[in-house]
Amino acid sequence: MPSADISSLPILPAGHAGVTRAAELIEQGKLVLLPTETVYGIAVNLASAEARAAARAIKSRSAPTGSAPAPWVIHVAQPDDLLAWVPHISPLGRRLISKSVPGPVAFQIKMTEEDTHAAQERLGAAFDETVQEHWITLRSPDFSQTQDVLAKIKTPVAIIGAGTAAQPGVFELQELPTNLLATEGDNNGVHGILDGGPTRYRRSSTVVRIEGESYSVARQGVIDERIIHRFADYTILFLCSGNTCRSPMAAAIAAKTFAGKLGIEVDDLPLRHIVVQSAGLHASRGMRATLEAVDAVKELGGDLSSHLSQPTTPDLLRRADIVYTMTDAHREEVLELFPWAERKTFRLDPEGDVADPIGLPAAVYHRVANRLASVIEKRLGELAI
Repeated sequence: MPSADISSLPILPAGHAGVTRAAELIEQGKLVLLPTETVYGIAVNLASAEARAAARAIKSRSAPTGSAPAPWVIHVAQPDDLLAWVPHISPLGRRLISKSVPGPVAFQIKMTEEDTHAAQERLGAAFDETVQEHWITLRSPDFSQTQDVLAKIKTPVAIIGAGTAAQPGVFELQELPTNLLATEGDNNGVHGILDGGPTRYRRSSTVVRIEGESYSVARQGVIDERIIHRFADYTILFLCSGNTCRSPMAAAIAAKTFAGKLGIEVDDLPLRHIVVQSAGLHASRGMRATLEAVDAVKELGGDLSSHLSQPTTPDLLRRADIVYTMTDAHREEVLELFPWAERKTFRLDPEGDVADPIGLPAAVYHRVANRLASVIEKRLGELAI
């Protein structure tokens, strides 16, 4: 199938003007080609019967004879917009979404009865084409122009791939099939295009299915399955200065407490998607915990015999679901370096700082360990895991 001549394409202006015009066209029920980080796709206003019919007509030209149309994939601007469709999703599902979105992952989610009813109210006539047996597919692309377009539109928007059976993915405008373009007097085609240049990944998004507390990778894509499994973990990160006293003590106590509540061994926590880690804001790598810290934790059933210190890194913070610091100063330092971590970073003890026992007698370490155990018991009870 021939590709389009770029000079003949209905390219929208760059910047704010193009974003605004794209949103206007979509709200009018016109089809618009939008870039994402994976492929170019056709944006469809699901509130418009004309837009849905036009998009179906385009896709039917290259679909195998007799094949049923796929459900619409709703695209949203931000993670909170995605979660608004499935507010009763499981904690595991919420973790997977919060760590993957926005990004090259689409989620097929089995909704609760309540969420399905709410979706039916929002989707109206498009409901049966979008939700099948309580399953809905949602995605938030990591591409600023398209996020801005989606944020301006009040009705649900789906984006479908612009490719064909012969060429499934369109990664740059030179690859755009000519039969996608609207002709004069014909609504069954694309009326506007935002040019985002070649897509970042040149590969389709990963598709993850979530049903309650279970998940699976339904389609391999940009994000490797091993990374998805890591995203499923609930990770608690404890921070102090050197990662040889307070934060490793807290991590060991928390791991022991979690395992006790679940009736399992500490080493089996990862099998329940629970990861407890510690790090230091000024730590060197590979230092052992102080002997006093090892002894104090041992009395409480924890084990620091194999602990090796590690510095705080952006990757550790991104993977953490919640971050507990020993002092206010630690928290302020984290947020100065990584302001995006503010929503999940807290001082461990709400009543005050946990002072550093380094260089002090063993009795001080025992008092710190007991205080940590008391605070951690309360903190773990607050977590929705």
